[in-house]
Amino acid sequence: MQLYALTQSMNSRKVLALIHHLGLPVDILAMTVAQVQSDDYAAINPNRLAPTLVDGDFILWESNAIGLYLAEGSTMIPGERRQRLDMLRWLQWEGVHYNRALGTIFFETVVRPQLGWGEPNGALVDDALQQAKRFLPVIEAHLTHREFMLGDRLSFADFAIASAEPYREALPIDFGAYPNLQRFYDTIARLPAWQKALRKAPVAIAA
Repeated sequence: MQLYALTQSMNSRKVLALIHHLGLPVDILAMTVAQVQSDDYAAINPNRLAPTLVDGDFILWESNAIGLYLAEGSTMIPGERRQRLDMLRWLQWEGVHYNRALGTIFFETVVRPQLGWGEPNGALVDDALQQAKRFLPVIEAHLTHREFMLGDRLSFADFAIASAEPYREALPIDFGAYPNLQRFYDTIARLPAWQKALRKAPVAIAA
């Protein structure tokens, strides 16, 4: 299997951490933004986004779908029906609401300047900050008496929800106002698989 990834991106990171946590035999192919936007890459992911998983003749994109595919049969997906659906609920919430807001803020305030793509889109940032203010209290309340998203057990949902963790200091958000979320982020940040996902330098594919 091969994972095409933007290794510094939030969506790729959750999958990279899962791969390292489970010790999966997946070749990680580091992409550049230009490569992800290329016509060659569009042949496997017409959205021109990362990550994309290739397993023989099966191609899968969307990070949470990839995570579920890779984690199937492992302890990272609960076997009990209600817990499994609870995890799916949080994965959908993460993609549609939570990290959509944080991802927009991250892209506009951190990535865009780094790439030399001009000034942040102020309207987008303001809207995303309003969305973040709406959804941060949701996760803060949920984590009041829980170590992980599903209680006392680690699941793929934790890697998904924590994907913005490395950028706490870079985002214009006062995470100190959310101590339960900070504690959760700190817990995930200490995991060996998470640290490996942050440090690993895969071999880049040819341009």
